[in-house]
Amino acid sequence: MNIKLFSTIILLSSFQLFFAQNVKNDTLKAAIAFKDTIKMAPVVAPIADKEALKKEAKILKDKANAEKKALKEAKKIEKEKKDFEKEKKAFDKRQQKILSSEESIRKIKTKISNEEKDLIKLQKRLEQKTSKEKLSPIQIEQENIRISKQQIKINKLQTQLDKAEQNLRKLR
Repeated sequence: MNIKLFSTIILLSSFQLFFAQNVKNDTLKAAIAFKDTIKMAPVVAPIADKEALKKEAKILKDKANAEKKALKEAKKIEKEKKDFEKEKKAFDKRQQKILSSEESIRKIKTKISNEEKDLIKLQKRLEQKTSKEKLSPIQIEQENIRISKQQIKINKLQTQLDKAEQNLRKLR
């Protein structure tokens, strides 16, 4: 078994050596010859060809410059568009903040008016009960405490209103 394997390996390697191809260095020689012809071409070329080549080079250069200018212009337009969108977004955001602050001012004003109505009711109730003399001094003090708490609520709401109005003035 080992002998058969060994003999087939030797046979296959000998076939491979027998049918192998020789590699020629033609590509290297062709590349050197091509370089030489390129070096020789400008010397041999007539004056008319040189002028045509110069004109062609100038045309290509002008095209490249035009493409560069077009590219710069496109970038400039894109940047202006981006800046415009950014400004528009900032403007919309500022308008939204103004609307929300106006809404909060309106809500605070309605709260203040409701609290003032409640304060007036408390004061009327206290006056009615004191005029009928149904309240003891302790109850009168408790009612005064309620009235003062209501006034404190109104003052806090008033300070909130002032702050909201200042923010609105800053936004405008």
